Amino acid sequence: MVAKIALAVAAILAIAPAVATIVWPDNREQAPSRAVELHGPILGFTQSSDRIQVRLVPARTDVEKAARSRVVIRAENGAEVEIPLQHGQTWASADLPPKLAGASELAISVE
Repeated sequence: MVAKIALAVAAILAIAPAVATIVWPDNREQAPSRAVELHGPILGFTQSSDRIQVRLVPARTDVEKAARSRVVIRAENGAEVEIPLQHGQTWASADLPPKLAGASELAISVE
């Protein structure tokens, strides 16, 4: 009798994680799938549905640092957001307005 109870408990413990994985909802926020053009010294970017962070290649000279004043994010629908840069800044982030967050194509440039 004790062996049967032990086997039943072991079976429940073995199956519980699999059942929880199947039943538990996936709450991770998925980034939208879209085409993105990068212009300028950009290492890469991360994006959620309404927020973007752009990582820049570190400037090697003061001339390069002075030439970078902003990051501009544009959509094919005409929406645009500018993120001002400080001298030598290596990343920029911003909340995206709905027209940019829902756009199927973005262009990110350093100006």
